[in-house]
Amino acid sequence: RKIPIPMRQPPKRNPGPVPYSVSGSTRVDVPIAASPVPKKKSSSSRSSRQAICCACNQPAMYYLSALDRRYHHDCFRCTGCHDLIDTTGPFAYMEDEAGEKHPLHKECFSELYGVKCTVCKKAIPAGPDGKVSFVKHPFFDTEQMCPSHASSPGRRCTGCHRFEPQDEPFADLGDVGRVVCYSCCRTAIVDSSDAEPLWKSVINFFDKKLNLSVWADMREVPVLIVGYKSLNEQMKQTGGVHGGSTQIMTRGVCLTEHQTSGRKLKATSLRFDNRKQSFEKRGEHEKGFTFLQVPDANKVNPDSSVTCILCLSGLPKDLTASVLAHEAAHAWIKLHPRYDVMHPIDPQVEEGCAQLIAMLFLSEGLPPASTDTDGDGGPSEAKLRQYFKFSIESDSNEIYGEGYRKAAAAYSAIGIEALMSHVVLYGEFPNV
Repeated sequence: RKIPIPMRQPPKRNPGPVPYSVSGSTRVDVPIAASPVPKKKSSSSRSSRQAICCACNQPAMYYLSALDRRYHHDCFRCTGCHDLIDTTGPFAYMEDEAGEKHPLHKECFSELYGVKCTVCKKAIPAGPDGKVSFVKHPFFDTEQMCPSHASSPGRRCTGCHRFEPQDEPFADLGDVGRVVCYSCCRTAIVDSSDAEPLWKSVINFFDKKLNLSVWADMREVPVLIVGYKSLNEQMKQTGGVHGGSTQIMTRGVCLTEHQTSGRKLKATSLRFDNRKQSFEKRGEHEKGFTFLQVPDANKVNPDSSVTCILCLSGLPKDLTASVLAHEAAHAWIKLHPRYDVMHPIDPQVEEGCAQLIAMLFLSEGLPPASTDTDGDGGPSEAKLRQYFKFSIESDSNEIYGEGYRKAAAAYSAIGIEALMSHVVLYGEFPNV
């Protein structure tokens, strides 16, 4: 049975001025009324009706006529800030549920009904044409910020890439400035022991759902949760194409024997402090890390064995699991008895297949996600999982994005077993 997966082309978007963002705009139509008209109550005896100010309900000999109502000059105030409104020019207004109109400053209308910046919480000003331009998150529509922040956008959540509000700091991981929003923090993986059950679920998914042979050594591959520096050092030593995705940073690496056998690696060891709302160090003498010795690799394939898999710390559980599924695909290929280390597979092919398996795992390898937001206004686990899938299918990178779409097309035609076997044997996608 094939697992249905999306194969849409990435949406056409205008790239934003900061990594992993898009430029957007919307029109905020501010209702404008003409300048108030000063008037004086007629003294004619034929006029029996008094002019009554609609704001204070007191008689008005001299008044302003605006919005089909009468106001004392001192009562013509903004409904938003309650300051006087300039009577020499047009003004904005709002209409309540009863259909009555109330005056507003143009700035106050934008503050109340315009587009708010996620970072500074202020209204993003509209241009003369009424159009509001902003920088936004490519998935979460309400994550919008002022273009003025582009030169110094601040921090982003390491899991979902949402912008950090200036007045509501995210939880600090103590790792090259990386932070986690409180939605991702609910399930953040910061210790290698927490990743063990996720790796087992990935292996079980390969075996039971995908019907891919699980090589003996795959079950025992060490999975280490590490900081960005450790991950980056391994990427530099191993080379390859990691980091080419449109994501902000690489999140996992699969290491083979000739790259790491017998080496010591620094693994993250943290705990979340609810009182301080941040991650604290845990481990050897409270340094926040432990050193783990990578064992010598076993020899399923005499020329290629996997020694360990590294995954970036601080990612929410579902994202960590999808990263492990991606790296498990690399491990499966490297451990295949027919894999020829002298003829490496084209990066687009191998990374595309790894992204395909990550997508399959997000689609059917995890239990149902919670829709509860815990009242913090952030995305639920279900919404975050949708975003992680969106990130794979909308990636515009030639290796990761196009690779995924080509792998998905082949998978839909011949299934996962035939696809992965063909890739190992021929190093390319099958013609389908």
